[in-house]
Amino acid sequence: MANSTFSGPVVALNGFIGGPNVNANDTEQGGKVAYTFSTSTTVQIATGQEAGKTLSAVGNDGVILYTTDCISSAAGYIFSNGTSWKQMNAPASDISGT
Repeated sequence: MANSTFSGPVVALNGFIGGPNVNANDTEQGGKVAYTFSTSTTVQIATGQEAGKTLSAVGNDGVILYTTDCISSAAGYIFSNGTSWKQMNAPASDISGT
């Protein structure tokens, strides 16, 4: 197995997108800041130039994001199953702010 280093987004067809879907509704954010908890279906950017922008789990299946408070108020990775944001460390569980 080879080792590779990438400086941009990695896109795998029928696989995953390591960050917001740049081909859908999140082209401006670009995966450079963390999201925070809003609901189990929507996350939002809390600070910076893109503050207030949201990303829905609906239509973004396979997207993986870093969050500051979506896993029982702790930081971690989440992914969309096309319906809701799931906790990477507990794939059967939706994200939760508390």
